[in-house]
Amino acid sequence: MMWIKQYLSKLNFFAGNSPRILSYPKNTVNKFIPFPHRAVIIISCDFELAWAWRFAKQINCSLEKAKGIATKERENIPFIVDLCEEFDVPLTFATVGHLFLEGCERKNGLAHPNVKRLNHFENKYWEFSSGDWFDADPCCNWKQAREWYAPDLLKKILGSKVKHEIACHTFSHIDCREEVCSADILKQEISECKNIAAKYGVKLNSFVFPANLTGNFKAIKEEGLLAFRSDKDVLGFPEKTDCGLWQFSTTAQICPSKYKWSIEYCIRRYKTIIERAIRHQRLCHFWFHPSMGREFLESVLTELFQFIGAKKDELYITTMGEYAKYLENAKF
Repeated sequence: MMWIKQYLSKLNFFAGNSPRILSYPKNTVNKFIPFPHRAVIIISCDFELAWAWRFAKQINCSLEKAKGIATKERENIPFIVDLCEEFDVPLTFATVGHLFLEGCERKNGLAHPNVKRLNHFENKYWEFSSGDWFDADPCCNWKQAREWYAPDLLKKILGSKVKHEIACHTFSHIDCREEVCSADILKQEISECKNIAAKYGVKLNSFVFPANLTGNFKAIKEEGLLAFRSDKDVLGFPEKTDCGLWQFSTTAQICPSKYKWSIEYCIRRYKTIIERAIRHQRLCHFWFHPSMGREFLESVLTELFQFIGAKKDELYITTMGEYAKYLENAKF
């Protein structure tokens, strides 16, 4: 059965139906693609360490496995930043706010008592069924618990000669949907991120939902952000939502395939998507987790960044925040 799904997926891709190419009036291209480029490309990277995995069903909510994934991510981030410099490719690092901290401590037995908590819940990806949301927080300094803090890596990203973006991924990697999270909780999480980021001279302009679970858009807008990422697998253009946020839909996730495709095939697939974006004059938005296996990450990102760098005349290579500011200043 799996080989049939694999075959159909490849067939659908080569037929040009995946990712879906959205249609627009003829004059739309000139509004969204800066002259003289023919397409826009954004690559966002979900920078989370152990925060994304402590309640993950995929690893049976194992803290040890969560820390192992974080260790792998820590090893990969410097390579990614150096590779971006080699080919001059900026990334949007969707960053969990807690990673900015050099350390923290418990007060009256609670970690971050000023941050409101989620009640217990379960979704497709996580199971939070007991204890306090911050129970796993080691409440020490970053050198003692590198899986939960990353000021060293953030300084490397911000010190790069490439102008990367730090985007908001909430303070503690929460489910942002209204049925789980109140607007007040999300606003407090974003506010905490903004205050910590400001100490690094960073202004947060865009938002990436943990696990791509969307909701509470008005709260995000009220916190002064400009754009958010949605998971739709399309080649299209950003859309202005009713609350005034720009919605940037994804085109494809960079990750090993569930169909166990070869690395070479995955590279060809990503390059073909970029070529389609250029041919149809659309936004191509890739995203990935930097905790993936090193062989796949090195092979794919090296080939992909080199390919993107060689097409700078045709591609407007930008970040979510920079593109949102461009759109805010454009005449629509």
